[in-house]
Amino acid sequence: MKTEFYIAQRLSKREEGNKAGVMERVAVVATAVSLAVIIITLSVVVGFKQNLGELISGAAADVTITAPQSHGIVSSVGLTESEALDSLLTDSRIVRMSRFTNKEGVLKNDDNIVGVLLKGVDSLYDSSFYKERLVEGTFPDLSAEPRKKEILLSKRIALKMDITVGDRVEMVFIDEKSGVLRDRFTLSGTYHTGVDFLDNNYAITDMRNVARLYGGDMLTGYDIWLSEGSDAEVFAEDMDNALLELYFTDGILAEAYSMQRLFPHVFGWLATHDVTALAVVIIMLIVALLNITTSLLIIVMERQRMIGVLRALGMHRGSVIRIFLFRALFVLGRGMAWGIAIGLMLVFVQHTWAIIPLPPEGYLLDAVPAAICWGWWILAIVGIVIATVIFMLIPATFSTRISPSVIMRYE
Repeated sequence: MKTEFYIAQRLSKREEGNKAGVMERVAVVATAVSLAVIIITLSVVVGFKQNLGELISGAAADVTITAPQSHGIVSSVGLTESEALDSLLTDSRIVRMSRFTNKEGVLKNDDNIVGVLLKGVDSLYDSSFYKERLVEGTFPDLSAEPRKKEILLSKRIALKMDITVGDRVEMVFIDEKSGVLRDRFTLSGTYHTGVDFLDNNYAITDMRNVARLYGGDMLTGYDIWLSEGSDAEVFAEDMDNALLELYFTDGILAEAYSMQRLFPHVFGWLATHDVTALAVVIIMLIVALLNITTSLLIIVMERQRMIGVLRALGMHRGSVIRIFLFRALFVLGRGMAWGIAIGLMLVFVQHTWAIIPLPPEGYLLDAVPAAICWGWWILAIVGIVIATVIFMLIPATFSTRISPSVIMRYE
């Protein structure tokens, strides 16, 4: 083994004007580019999943329970609170729960009109998601007595309405019974998530302000956040079965909606990225394999005399194969080193400074996400090494077909 490694190491030394050196450089560059693209692709795809999942979960919860008419978001039909329903919400998988009341309305001033979903939350609401993303001002005071008519808007909506923190803004609502309703709120703060449909639609206030618009106590539903590792789809299905039994025993009609069910367009869009990422990885892997295989095949052809001499001196075919496998591994190693260095550098730059923007209208986020996903990267690198070694057996095996007698005769 030491002899084969030593010969392969000597062959790896580049000499000016050597054509094999040119092909080696091509293989190194192709491998580096392919691996860098694979690392960046995996980082972006995982980043989209992580960022959107965290943002949607923080703003809309893992599972929402409402009346079926609300479909998890808004309706004039609310839930009836009862001890039987409360008992279902003691599941060990639940780590956080909050009541909410929603109502669709229109923000209006002399010059602008913007439609929003006004979400009223109670004092048990975990406001950390919005507080971490505050641009200016504060989160509405949910425990004040008497209640405060404060509202939290996205920075984008505030700019459209041309209002700042402390300004009063009028909202107009359409009620099936009372007709047109009007109310005024004070802008307590603005937030920015970078997710288009959140920043364009959601406004937060005290739940009592929204319930008043319905004429009394109104509960749209419950937001439920699950423990890490819990499957929201499974939990929603289990809860639906329990709610069905509750309907037959207590007449309470309610339904559970997972985050994936509430936002199918988002998760369907993310699923298409998996297919795209797989296609990119496969194409880049094929490019790297073809270049390395071609490079090694040319090296074998140019070393026919050496192969003939080694075979004439009694070297076994397996030893010859190992020489060229080591030779190819040197090429692969240099290419992978450059590819890993370039890929990680670009990912860390984007992860830290988000220098590449995105149009949120088409991609939901305002910057290209770059996740740090060591597990996926290691899996990709190991897969590339295994696939490349298997493919390298083709040109390496070709070297054993060279007949020493034929080579020596022409020499």
